[in-house]
Amino acid sequence: MIFKFEERILKWMNEHILALAFAAAVILSIAIRYFLRNFYTTDADLCLIPWYNAIKDNGGLLGLGKPVEGLNYSFTYQLLIALMTYLPIEPLYAYKILSCIFDYLLAGAVAYLVYDIVENNKLEKTLLSFIMVSCSPVVLMDSAAWAQCDSIYTFWVVLSIIFLRKEKYIPAFIYYGVGFAFKFQSVFALPFFLFYYFYKRKFSVLHFGLIPVTMTILALPSLVQGRTISEMIHIYTDNTSLHTSISNGFPTFWRLLNDGTGAEGYTFLKYAAMALTVVILGSFMYMWIRNNINLNNVNIILIAFILTYSTITFLPAMHERYGFIFEILAIVIVFIEIKTIPLLIGITCLSLTTYGVYLFNNTVNEWFLAVINFVFYVSYMIILNKNLIKHSSSN
Repeated sequence: MIFKFEERILKWMNEHILALAFAAAVILSIAIRYFLRNFYTTDADLCLIPWYNAIKDNGGLLGLGKPVEGLNYSFTYQLLIALMTYLPIEPLYAYKILSCIFDYLLAGAVAYLVYDIVENNKLEKTLLSFIMVSCSPVVLMDSAAWAQCDSIYTFWVVLSIIFLRKEKYIPAFIYYGVGFAFKFQSVFALPFFLFYYFYKRKFSVLHFGLIPVTMTILALPSLVQGRTISEMIHIYTDNTSLHTSISNGFPTFWRLLNDGTGAEGYTFLKYAAMALTVVILGSFMYMWIRNNINLNNVNIILIAFILTYSTITFLPAMHERYGFIFEILAIVIVFIEIKTIPLLIGITCLSLTTYGVYLFNNTVNEWFLAVINFVFYVSYMIILNKNLIKHSSSN
């Protein structure tokens, strides 16, 4: 026997099951972030907190003209740190709250892409994609545990792709410039933008100039206080030469040949790795041009993923968090090609394993991880390129 009020409640819940499930998932994602609030890393101890204290001691916003020793994050991110110093909360919480806010903005951007792509069950798939991003273990570990800012620049990169698909090129490049203003890792999406420019021929090469213009505008609070454009550029260039090993946490192709720890291997392989990356990217582009692929809204996502994943897999000195962009795009691709679900699970577990080496001092066989990653990479390339060629048409 069931009471009438129970029956009414259960009936109401059944009628609103989608909204309730979505709300429950969002609440749980917030709860997980709350439980991770006190997770403290070496990066926080040696970098984030000292940077915060130094900027605060320099005067917050009025001290952005004073360089902070060891602070190798962009002027734009330094501006955000300065704003954090005025908040009445612990600095570690401030870093994490900022990144977690962008987690949900990123989830919203991905949900918009999915809504624009899918044809059936739009609402369900859109909400599911939002949940998949906001509850992604990689996203949670990156922002809520590690207090890193990868969701910030990735949000702007995804937003730029959204506007590129709409052929609104000025805002697309402005948003891409904002991504660059936060982290140089936005460059991993640059091969996609270059291919789009060459293949579509819908905008001028001068649009790429909006990237440094946007970066400079966002750096003005530091520049007007005495910092220089040269310093701003050196933050990016110095980061590229900060480490001298062929692999720095991400299981790249080169980890199959070298243990990734010695400077000697890096010296011999660095330029070969860069050259091979260009060859591989160029080969994909040549194949797509020869097959007259249709650069429609769906194929834009596939190509952005392929070029970004390829860039990170074959470039030298890649860190474990550098795959963040293609790992997010992989969530969108699941709604385009359902066969990639096992691969999404695979690259997520692989990324978590590499995160665990840093966060929990796990011991792993990095050569084996590189083999697994290469298998995932080849599988993605086969599935997605077949998808591209299958839907090719004369442009």
